[in-house]
Amino acid sequence: RRRRRRRRRRRRRPWPAAPQTPSPVASPAAVAAVVAVVAASACTAAPWPAEHGPAASLCWRTTGLEAGRTRARGFAVLAHHWAGGPSQGASGSVDGQRKRVCVLLHGILGSKSNWNTPARRLLTQIGPLGWRILQLDHRAHGQSPAGEAPHTMEACAADVLETLLAAGVEPERDELVVCGHSFGGKVALAVLRSLLESGTPPPRTTWLFDSMPGRPAPRSTEEERAEQSVSFVLGVVEAAASPGLYADRSALVDALASEHGLAKPLAQWVAQGVKPSACGGGVRLGYDVGAVRAMYDSYQATDMWQVLEAGTADIGIVVAGRNRHAWGDENLSRLDALRDRRVQTAVLEGAGHNVHVDDLPGLLKVVEPSFV
Repeated sequence: RRRRRRRRRRRRRPWPAAPQTPSPVASPAAVAAVVAVVAASACTAAPWPAEHGPAASLCWRTTGLEAGRTRARGFAVLAHHWAGGPSQGASGSVDGQRKRVCVLLHGILGSKSNWNTPARRLLTQIGPLGWRILQLDHRAHGQSPAGEAPHTMEACAADVLETLLAAGVEPERDELVVCGHSFGGKVALAVLRSLLESGTPPPRTTWLFDSMPGRPAPRSTEEERAEQSVSFVLGVVEAAASPGLYADRSALVDALASEHGLAKPLAQWVAQGVKPSACGGGVRLGYDVGAVRAMYDSYQATDMWQVLEAGTADIGIVVAGRNRHAWGDENLSRLDALRDRRVQTAVLEGAGHNVHVDDLPGLLKVVEPSFV
């Protein structure tokens, strides 16, 4: 009976009210900081489509002040990581305020992991100077989802800038060096143009690694196939994606090489992007080929020469000596005419298009002065 009386008394007690505290008024800086944190950590706020990989780096949807912009493309933040691990992130500063960040942007059909070795090597040189290196996956590449159209240079540049903010990097305050290879080089120029148009100070240097500011020189289908050009490889990926499933990765490599004419090493590289079939059994190419094709067409059609000719920012261009034919005489002559417009040019004579693979020591020697 005593136990029953105690239970009745407990049920009749009112639930203690939460203590009331005055709500402080958030400053604009605090609001911006919260927005960045939400953008970086909102992955728990909505279900994550399994086909887009781990949810830790990206958000399919977000809430709050960023919702309007992120809803337009279907995700909040590109997949990214700091070279050397999370402890190497942009938490430090040079003088108590400014951070120093190098951003690496990969080419079409690539991923941030393509730059792991160059990033580690570069970090050993510039890390002691206070620099950190951020590697990104473009939309529809690596662990980043495709998002929604339009898949243009401008959209890719917006992805990069919002990812920087989410990672704690503020272009108007921090020191940046932005480096892009091939497709990523023109995205880097689009980032520069966006910053200049908004009145934000440009990066210390914007580097293009074998990336043409304008349109590549026209080539025949036979030349594209013989050179295993980016355009040819993308066409092969589109053709190989149409059958859908392959028994395993080896079967896909064989099909890319024997049926579509890719060199075996290139076929193995493309096949790194396979994903297991959602239906069980077999693998498929993990690219959203429609989005990738739209991105590449935008890259081909977008002319960025005016950004270089304006002479309002420091730009560096690395030309692969064995890939001069892809540039064409007109592009190379136009490049030579810009030497007095804050544009520096370096030619790595022994390197093909993948300059970071063919001559990494030479590439690092060229860019190192930008960080001093």
